[in-house]
Order: sequence, then C-alpha cells, then structure tokens
Amino acid sequence: MKKNLLLIIAVFMLFGCQNKKSLIVIEGDISGVKNDNIVLALVTNEGLERLDSMKMKNGHFCFELKADNDKTKARAATPMMYQIMLSPYNTLTTIAKGGDHIIIKADAESLIDSYKVSGGEEAVLLGQLDSALNSFVQPVDALYQVYQDNIEDDSARADVEKQYLQLLGQHKAYLTKFIQDHPDKMASYVAFYQGYNRRSFFSEQEDRNLLRQITQTLKKQYPDNPYVQNMQHRLEMLDFRDQEMKRQYDTD
Repeated sequence: MKKNLLLIIAVFMLFGCQNKKSLIVIEGDISGVKNDNIVLALVTNEGLERLDSMKMKNGHFCFELKADNDKTKARAATPMMYQIMLSPYNTLTTIAKGGDHIIIKADAESLIDSYKVSGGEEAVLLGQLDSALNSFVQPVDALYQVYQDNIEDDSARADVEKQYLQLLGQHKAYLTKFIQDHPDKMASYVAFYQGYNRRSFFSEQEDRNLLRQITQTLKKQYPDNPYVQNMQHRLEMLDFRDQEMKRQYDTD
C-alpha cells in the first residue's frame, strides 16, 4: 500500500502541471475535443505574440510560463493578457501575473461563451466581463432578427431601436460600475475598451475623464505595464490635440 502511494505521488509530480519553477501556470480542460492543438499567445499593444502550443490530451492542456530572463521576469511582474486559441475564430482571453495558477473549463464549440475560470483575481474579473457581454449580446442578436423580419414596419423598428438603446445603456452602466468598483485592476482597462460588433461602449474622447482615472490609478501600481503606458500615451495625444485645436481657434 505504501509503495502504491509513493508511486502515485511520483507520477503526479512528474506529469502534473505545477507552479514550482514556473511563475505562471495556465491550464484547463476543454470538452468536445481530445488531442487537438491549442495555442497560447501574449496580447500586446501591437497584436498577438505567440508563446507556445501543444497537443491536448483528452481535452486537457497546461502552459507553464517561466521567468528565466529579463524579458519574461518583467512580463511576470505585472498583469498581462493571454489569449488561448483553438483557431483564430475560437479564442478566449485571460489575465495573469506572477504566481497565478489559472484554471479554465470550457466547451470547444465556443470558448468565449462557455468558459469558467478560477485561480487568479484578475482572471475571474475578466471572466465576469465576458459573461456580462454575453448577456448583452444574446438579446441584442434576437432584436436584430426582429428588426430584419420587420424591416418595412416603422413602428416595429422604432420599438426594436428603443429596446436596443435600453440594453446599451444598462450594459454601459454595468461597465462603469465595474470600473468604479475595481479601479486598481487591469480588468478595468479591458472594461473600458470592451466592444461589440465593431462598436465600443466608451469613447476615448467623450469618456476621457474615466480613462484618465483608470490610467492614473493603474500607473501608481504598475508603472512599467505596457498597457498602462499605452493608455498614458493615448491620453497625452488627446490632450495635445485639444490644445492644438484651442490654439488654432484662439489664433483665428
């Protein structure tokens, strides 16, 4: 019995997904797949940087991100976004920093619509944002179908537009409260830039004060974070543009 127990422990230590030498572990189980390939990429301000890929074993995957050089150590020191991909059109994004062990459960049919996440506060918050967006999208898609079915009915279309604006207002209010409740979390950066169907819920120009609030709070905590630095740059460009417009107006 003792030998069997020791053997089980040895197997677990050999094959288990651990965070002993890894600063970040992202693992999970995806139903509906067996030995498919899965890709992990870093979300940067310029796009995606592919980090790793593997063949899943009965839907299980485990990525270990070690901090073994200056670049990876700097990356692990601050919350960063990581995208998991079964294909370019079937992805989900999570947030992790050093010491996090992210655990994801999802269905292969649609990762973003089905996933549940645990193991990191930022990852859980981002999961809440994705769930809220899904709750917005479902009735909006249904309204779009009603709109198409009544394309020549002015009254029906007006009612659909009214309902849509109500849903839009409710979701924007949710995002605003989310940001106010989590001003020091990187997930609030995602909340500000969240969008649907090529439309953002917030505008950098019109909601600049909210963007400035997020940036100033996160800058104190993560001054070297590339997302925060990018937000700071965008704010400076917006302010500079306004100053130039004011200068030209005063000159005229």
